[in-house]
Amino acid sequence: MNTSIKDIIAGRKTFFICPDTSLIPESFMEEYLAQGYECYFVTNDKRLSLQEKLEIIISVFNDVILFFNVDANIPGIYWPAMIKAINDKYQGRVLIGALYTKRQTKEEKNKIEKMFLYDIGITCGCIQLEYQKKINFGIIEKVLFANQAMGRRKNVRALCNNSCTFTFTYNNHQYSSTLNDISLSHFSSTFDAEALKLPEYEKIEDIQFTVKGLHFRSSAVLFMSRQNEDKMLYVFTFVSKTGASGLDLMTKQLLIPRLYQIMDENTSSLLNQLYTTYIERAGANADEVGEGIEAMDVEDL
Repeated sequence: MNTSIKDIIAGRKTFFICPDTSLIPESFMEEYLAQGYECYFVTNDKRLSLQEKLEIIISVFNDVILFFNVDANIPGIYWPAMIKAINDKYQGRVLIGALYTKRQTKEEKNKIEKMFLYDIGITCGCIQLEYQKKINFGIIEKVLFANQAMGRRKNVRALCNNSCTFTFTYNNHQYSSTLNDISLSHFSSTFDAEALKLPEYEKIEDIQFTVKGLHFRSSAVLFMSRQNEDKMLYVFTFVSKTGASGLDLMTKQLLIPRLYQIMDENTSSLLNQLYTTYIERAGANADEVGEGIEAMDVEDL
């Protein structure tokens, strides 16, 4: 399996299913990323049914939370039946929550909570959203925290390609390379074993970065290094102008949208490949949802 695919599917992922973007805009996902939560939207389209998409996601990503917008009007979908089927089938392997717009009466609220929390038995809550999206940011934030959506990682890493580079000077020599990955606290890169010799905890001043068109500067300290055949992997910790670990506040605020863009593109690209593979193997009109999914393998991508 390609290493980048392993990294893309690693860690806990939260998917918001058919969200109401007037109540939960995608910009929220960028802010949650800064707090260590890796969240994405899944929308309905004509390419595959929503149920097929969810089966594919669950089959490939090992640690998933699904939050369903149960007010979304999708032809052919009755949310309680779909959610119950997924909840029963995966028996705790998939964590499920429900989101709905604020109801006018307490009786309506109690009815919807009873259906999803007690009758169906979802475990991540039945969350009532307000009409003001600013209030909803805090509501969702608390829900993510309560359901440990961060997983084991404190900082989420964005896997990089040739659009992410850095340049620095060390011992009067200039070095340039691409980033393997970057987060708000660390970054890593690979050099030929003989090309760069750095002792651990060495500080590099004024490194110049380019990440998806964003140019910024920061110092960093070598956190660890590891040799792999004729290559050396270097992992650095960002250091701010005050000498504290991490990026300067303004740089962090500029970098967050770029990191989310990279991660969203990586995840969307993988899912699109999986959807295409499913269609090719099972056909868009497969008689049974899940037909062809068991035979899918990300190693084939």
